[in-house]
Amino acid sequence: MARVIFALCYLALFWTKPALASLSEDLLNIVSINLGPSSLVNQITEVSEAIDKANEKIIDLVAPTIAQRAATSCLITNLIFDQNVHTKASPNYTEDEDINWSQTCRLPAACFIHPQSTVEVAIALKVITATGTKFSIRGGGHNPNPGFGSVDSQGVLLDLQDMKIMSIDSDGTLHAGPGHRWIDLYEFSAANNRTVKGGRTIDVGVPGFILGGGMPFFPALHGLGADSVLNYEIVLANSTVVNASHDQNPELFRALKGGGSNFGIVTRFDIQTYPLLRSQYVVNLYNSSDYLNIFQATIKVQDSMELDPKIDMYVTVTPTVVVVGMFYADWVPQPPAAFDPFYQLESLVGKMVPLTNGTVTSLAVDLGANTPQYNARLRRIPTAVTTTGDVELYIQNHEHFLKILDTVEPTFAANLSYTIQPVASTTVREGNARRGNSLGLHSIPQIWWSMVVEWADKKNDLQAQQTLNALDSNLRSIANSRDELIPFQFMNDASFMQTVLDSYGSDNLARLRSVAAHYDPTAVFQELQNDGFLLHKIK
Repeated sequence: MARVIFALCYLALFWTKPALASLSEDLLNIVSINLGPSSLVNQITEVSEAIDKANEKIIDLVAPTIAQRAATSCLITNLIFDQNVHTKASPNYTEDEDINWSQTCRLPAACFIHPQSTVEVAIALKVITATGTKFSIRGGGHNPNPGFGSVDSQGVLLDLQDMKIMSIDSDGTLHAGPGHRWIDLYEFSAANNRTVKGGRTIDVGVPGFILGGGMPFFPALHGLGADSVLNYEIVLANSTVVNASHDQNPELFRALKGGGSNFGIVTRFDIQTYPLLRSQYVVNLYNSSDYLNIFQATIKVQDSMELDPKIDMYVTVTPTVVVVGMFYADWVPQPPAAFDPFYQLESLVGKMVPLTNGTVTSLAVDLGANTPQYNARLRRIPTAVTTTGDVELYIQNHEHFLKILDTVEPTFAANLSYTIQPVASTTVREGNARRGNSLGLHSIPQIWWSMVVEWADKKNDLQAQQTLNALDSNLRSIANSRDELIPFQFMNDASFMQTVLDSYGSDNLARLRSVAAHYDPTAVFQELQNDGFLLHKIK
């Protein structure tokens, strides 16, 4: 009650005329429609006068600042959710700020709002839209692009990490909240003798991975991560809650499979799982000076992937070591002959993960346990390129990579790397067989490149961006000259400097715009959302 009295006294200073609308009534309607708990009804009712005066204060101002709008959203949501709203005075504020994987995204939001349920997301979003507050949405916080899953003191951050419902039906449908990371889903599925198509990095959050398409293990077997989603529960811009599936809101369903955060806030993912998948895997380390032979081996395995959908691999190139993950979706007495080109190399310097017969879950866990811990002090930006692949393209790209390294090292400390992710044509066909997605992929063998620059000092931000642009533009130039460049850009690996959605093709872009216009006619997710791969950024 003391919080309410203080809020009313503060707001009385700005009280000038009767309310134009009752925000508290709107919030109570949301609770009622969504069968929210009586405790939430009681809380909103108790603080309703303070809620409405705070909202009317913003309405009365001729030109409220962005900061005033954010402060009002923080005030109102704090009245409703109390300790689940963290302001700069809260003991948990710094912890909230530091969750993001990259320093580039550790921004000081006006407050961090932690909804505990779908109805609380709907309430928070209603407050945000009523006050016209800039906002951002965070799942796992792994996207390193500044302003994606983060916002500065001019806005509020909706942090979904407390929303961790999880259950599985007898038919293998997994229901998961947006607060989970993939390790949760892997372990839960495995405990039920099932396999879920999730992230290759166990601490990546579920929402961003799926909404960006999602590169899982063994994509040639069941398609991308988004292809296994059966239904999305989503809060729309007007705070209504709907389901999107093949049968309900099918255009929205398709748009969410790769369309990012343009349409609403997903509060539950219903995901098809598969019988427990056995996996044989190894991750080898090779001396990068042997890049010619390594790339020749890579091409041979890529060719084999077109013949056997159980084969999966990736190649990560650093200045000194090349990391090669070789995975097979079965237990076999000897590693498949398709991997012989790598076993025959003389440049092997060690094993990050030894040859193991396990499951997809153990593969994900072993990769996580043996990957060097990330440096929390580093800043990071990625970029994504798609090409077809041959040895000459790999060689030319790598030799330019070495030249950039020579240029960068004398000027600022940075870690540069790139990953070659072969995608078999079967991956696209499997996705099409599961109702399709928004990505506009063609059923051909292709390479999804992921390039990353890491650095420590903020003063080198511009140099880092220029370095990444040089890596990106060089690969595009080489591939284009060889007629091997594919327009598609993989959202999960893309840079804020890229316009991902127009790489899906004009027809898919038009469909996405149509869906956004229908489900978000007031453009809340285009105009109030802080940043992201948003439709309004494409001219």
